Amino acid sequence: MMPSHDNFYDVFSKGKKITIKWPNGARMAVALAGNLEAWTEVPDPKNRRTHHVGGSNPITAEDTRSKYDFRTASENDYGGRTGVWRILRILRKHGLKASFNINGLAAIRYPEAVKAVHAQGHEIVGHNYAEDVQSIYLTKEQERDEIRACMKIFQDLVGVRPYGCLSSGMRHTEHTLELLADEGFLWHGDAVNDDTPYLVEVNGKRLIEVPYRNAISGLNDTGMYRRGITARDLFGAFKDEFDMLYEESAEEPKMLTMAMHCQMAFPATGKVYDESIQYAKSFSDIWFARRIDVVKWLLENCVGN
Repeated sequence: MMPSHDNFYDVFSKGKKITIKWPNGARMAVALAGNLEAWTEVPDPKNRRTHHVGGSNPITAEDTRSKYDFRTASENDYGGRTGVWRILRILRKHGLKASFNINGLAAIRYPEAVKAVHAQGHEIVGHNYAEDVQSIYLTKEQERDEIRACMKIFQDLVGVRPYGCLSSGMRHTEHTLELLADEGFLWHGDAVNDDTPYLVEVNGKRLIEVPYRNAISGLNDTGMYRRGITARDLFGAFKDEFDMLYEESAEEPKMLTMAMHCQMAFPATGKVYDESIQYAKSFSDIWFARRIDVVKWLLENCVGN
């Protein structure tokens, strides 16, 4: 029997293109994305089978005597203890603001880091409660409860709620956009099917879809482990993608997003973040912006009522 509804192609693939004009005639918008993430310690192998975290493969064998994966937990903990502070220092050095995708559990485990992210003017982006329990495991009601619970965590901790959402694992459900729109979110970021933001509509409400980058693109540092490359390789990927988009932006404004995972912000990786930012700053017609700034600009200047 042929499917009667293809959620992705009916919603995302048919999303409305936006005629973009960036502020002050900029050719390209560059959005820096920090990821401050946390995994549960639930001793359930099904939550670990497909999640390459840090440099090792999480425990999968169901006959192990201990289901707790302390090595992977240690690698993840680097993000909240060490990596996030390196990324914040680099951003301060360059005078730039970023958007941080933060799990609710990360806010509970690393409250001082999240307070620093907010205090330094960076955007807090909803990123589910935990990285390993993704929305695809939840019912619609559970997903709604999780969205609301995470909003409350950030509201209680720093006094603001997120207005953008990137699903953990970039895996949302057929209900996610509706639930986000109902809760007043302005943008969603799981899609990788475009180079620039576009408009999606659900139940008479609209959201801006802000395409992200997966590990294959090179603009997401998770590729260091999933593809077996080094931190140094990231700079080449950044420069290649930047140069191609910049060339194309002579005819049509473009946007580039670079992902910086706190748990992967080792010294060598931090040096590459620094050099990538410095390269982009060497061009005079680039707009560095948080994703919420991009979205608000588009809604106010490029999207008709």
